[in-house]
Amino acid sequence: MGHMKKLIDQIVAHKAQGNSFQELNIQMKLMLKGIPVKHIVDTTPDDAAILRLIHQAARDFNVQLPQTL
Repeated sequence: MGHMKKLIDQIVAHKAQGNSFQELNIQMKLMLKGIPVKHIVDTTPDDAAILRLIHQAARDFNVQLPQTL
């Protein structure tokens, strides 16, 4: 549990590099890819379909994510 939130945070942190406007921009791009960013919290149970979308988004953004946490 909580892997989805950690992965999303890693993508946002890597792409935004501390820029708050870019953080919102990346979150919006993730939402457009079908990832419900605002509804995923640390206690959200991991969903295989959403995890696949997150990993695909990371590949699209050229962000390396660990396969397992």
